[in-house]
Amino acid sequence: MVKAAVLASMVGAAEAAHWAVLVAGSNSYSNYRHQADVCHAYQVVKAKGIPESNIITLAYDDIANNSRNPFPGKLFNKPTASGVEGVDVYAGCKIDYSGSDVTPATFEAVMTGTASGKKLESTADDNVFVFFSDHGAAGLIAFPSTTMHKAEFQTMFDTMHSKSMYNKLTFYLETCESGSMFEGMTTPGVYGLSASSPSESSWGTYCGSDAMVDGKSVGSCLGDLFSVNWMEDSDAVDITQESLTDQFGSVKTATSKSAVMQWGDLSFQSDKVSEYQGNDGAFTAADLDTSKGTMSARQVDLQQAYYNYANAATGSDRVAAGDELQAVITDQIAVETAYENFLHLVYPDDSDKRQAARQSKAPANQYECEMAARKSFEENGKFDSFTGFSLQFQQQVVNVCADLAESGANVDVAAAAKQACGGATLV
Repeated sequence: MVKAAVLASMVGAAEAAHWAVLVAGSNSYSNYRHQADVCHAYQVVKAKGIPESNIITLAYDDIANNSRNPFPGKLFNKPTASGVEGVDVYAGCKIDYSGSDVTPATFEAVMTGTASGKKLESTADDNVFVFFSDHGAAGLIAFPSTTMHKAEFQTMFDTMHSKSMYNKLTFYLETCESGSMFEGMTTPGVYGLSASSPSESSWGTYCGSDAMVDGKSVGSCLGDLFSVNWMEDSDAVDITQESLTDQFGSVKTATSKSAVMQWGDLSFQSDKVSEYQGNDGAFTAADLDTSKGTMSARQVDLQQAYYNYANAATGSDRVAAGDELQAVITDQIAVETAYENFLHLVYPDDSDKRQAARQSKAPANQYECEMAARKSFEENGKFDSFTGFSLQFQQQVVNVCADLAESGANVDVAAAAKQACGGATLV
């Protein structure tokens, strides 16, 4: 009986598989970095031995062949000096869901094994690695035209656990306020690594004058600081000898602009990174580069647009860059006006409440209220609701909803958000 049990264990171990789900949740050229991150991640897990059949990728796929891309059909996640070609991470990056298919519903269906196309078919013997790169907010991660709430996110893991879809799962999340998505998570066997704490921005990197490949400016940040740090670490070390704790320590040190944090089930931190990203120990020895040009994800659109304007090579380029800069400023003013209106509508006679809503950091625990207001801003806002700048104001919605839940006040936040999008700041 003992021999049979040992044999069964050995057979089970031999049949265990690695799976990876990689998601870039944004579109538009200003968000170049998210798709570059995800295609680099594809190259990492493929090189480490996860078969392409077990890698599922979601990306809008509007960057590599964008008219603004100085390298048509290519993406780069790291700059190079003039005369150095650089590594095209788009080459061989197979995207399974693109364009309008990049949604929370598709992501959830892939993760829970219910998608009509490629999906996780992992078992209780398999380990799953997930990487998500995009914008985020308090209790939200963004997709090109909608968002996913923390409650939906964590329920997805519960569903996977109930269906025995993994042995252990690691999730690396690159968004602003990414830690807020893991707060309160109790699903067994799920380990999370967030690019930032629940209340701070994450950071773009290789931006501005550092967004240069072979002497050409890409005109957009090439990557995100946390993302390139974990991937450059996985590229540079033998991950069969590096534990999750070791990688966390290296990436936390290198990501000096935000607080990289661990979440969830921390009982298997001593596992090797290779147990999730692939068992091939191949690597290129190198030091992790911490000296990268960075921009806050909240202000990267504005700062990069100004850089493009100030450094335009020709008059026509300068006019185009100036138009883009003006559009970014106009959009940000519209965002701030709408959310200020919202606070005046909810608290018309209470400046202290308005100030508390601007400054507090309540957790995102009021799903219905938060999503009602969020959807209303998305549908009625005269601005882009999915930029890093606009998403930071979701914390104000979270604070309002927490206060309303505590006080019992009856306020239609959806109606207030709709009205708030209609005009000048209320005073």
